[in-house]
Amino acid sequence: MVAVNNNPASTPHGPSETERVDRSPYAVRMCVEAASGLISALTVAPAVSIVDRAIVSNASGLQPLVPCLFDGVKTLVTRPLFFLRQPSFLLIWGVYSGTYAAANTIDATCERSKQSPTVPKFVGSSATNVTLSVLKDMSFARMFGTGAPKVMPPVSYALFGTRDSMTVLASFTLPDYVSKSMQGTVGTSKAFSDTAAQLITPCSMQFLSSPLHLYGLDRYNRPTGVSAADRWGFIKREYLKTSLARIARIFPAFGVGGVVNKRVRAEGKSRFCKQPEQQLVAAAY
Repeated sequence: MVAVNNNPASTPHGPSETERVDRSPYAVRMCVEAASGLISALTVAPAVSIVDRAIVSNASGLQPLVPCLFDGVKTLVTRPLFFLRQPSFLLIWGVYSGTYAAANTIDATCERSKQSPTVPKFVGSSATNVTLSVLKDMSFARMFGTGAPKVMPPVSYALFGTRDSMTVLASFTLPDYVSKSMQGTVGTSKAFSDTAAQLITPCSMQFLSSPLHLYGLDRYNRPTGVSAADRWGFIKREYLKTSLARIARIFPAFGVGGVVNKRVRAEGKSRFCKQPEQQLVAAAY
């Protein structure tokens, strides 16, 4: 007995995405999701590491922001292999590989168990990103800070953790809601809304989180003997250029990276994890 596909959504070129189902072993799906995270992170880590180094160097007084950015780009272009071996690049690649892999695997697990991924993905990816980012920030502050390495004060840990949780929220959870709002109020297509929301939402959050970032760095670089007015003056003085620099950092990291991650995941699932629904039905007969 042969099963007949009467689904009008199918095309002469093959089944649509809605007709394809994941029947792969769980380990295969997790490998695809983790590999997607590694690939996505690799595409954005060079730009992010350059910006991160410039922000920390500028805040510590080691090197002004713009010259440090130019130095990073020059090294990437003229000495790419040297650049890719640098701890600053490897740390950033590790942070975003871990974050994307955590979000992807949680999302896939929830999809297979038919559970909403909203809360688990936010909690899991936030915990991963905050942990890895704090470790990275400790290393960056020591590598590009001023004076002898110091112990990171607890308030800086808390500020960096809150900053990163805000960014993860704006990168993995809020874009879906922003996209739906755009489709309903502006009337844009789903594809356009999804891409625009993924690019805009994480960047917009940086205007709220940059003061936390600056305060955390200032508490590390000047732990004592500084008045609240002096710290507030530092934040106001550095706020705009740091916000713009963090947007330049977040745009590739979670904007472009988020779009790349979605497409790499879709391609990976199509190649390794899914097969046409009608083939599964036919096989059952």
